[in-house]
Amino acid sequence: MVNASIARSRRRSRERGAAVFIVVLVITMLTAIGLFAAHAATLSTIASGHERRMTQTHYLTEYAMQLAIAEIEQKGGLEMIPRSTSCSVMADECWPLLPHTFDAAEPLLELPTAGPPETPGSLGRAPVQWIAKVEITDKIRPAIGNRAGSDMGGPNPVSVDYCTVTMSARLIAWPGGSAIATAGSQESMSVVADILCSK
Repeated sequence: MVNASIARSRRRSRERGAAVFIVVLVITMLTAIGLFAAHAATLSTIASGHERRMTQTHYLTEYAMQLAIAEIEQKGGLEMIPRSTSCSVMADECWPLLPHTFDAAEPLLELPTAGPPETPGSLGRAPVQWIAKVEITDKIRPAIGNRAGSDMGGPNPVSVDYCTVTMSARLIAWPGGSAIATAGSQESMSVVADILCSK
């Protein structure tokens, strides 16, 4: 009986490190799982931030193209915009609309308010700065097809002339207070559109 209890205690003394090893192993695995989950959550937040910024840039590019069309119509048509030979697109004729032409439309974007209650602006909670350039090339006159609302003949003809063009826009947007090189996102977009040539 005494020999059996001595043998048991000797066996247990050899197994003392096994329980500690299992506990340390479980704690290490739980720590690794926690760190992985935290890292995955951080990456998800960063990815959603980039997605939001690219969505903002995309909509700002569309906005810049709409502003270019509005400016052309306000000035009386594409014929009233000076031509240039220094466009980034290789073309015989080119009409560039530079960033300064969009300054008047900046108030159309709602800016975020600091609160309370804090309300996001048109482009989210942070102020966004942007630079855009729209170039118009490949003018086809008269416009291809019938434009909705244009004159199809009749007793009161409308003296409005539309042409089909290619509009290319490039835009860079960045959060207010940041450098373009470190936080900017950019978008390029081209569309074929019917715009006013002359009134």
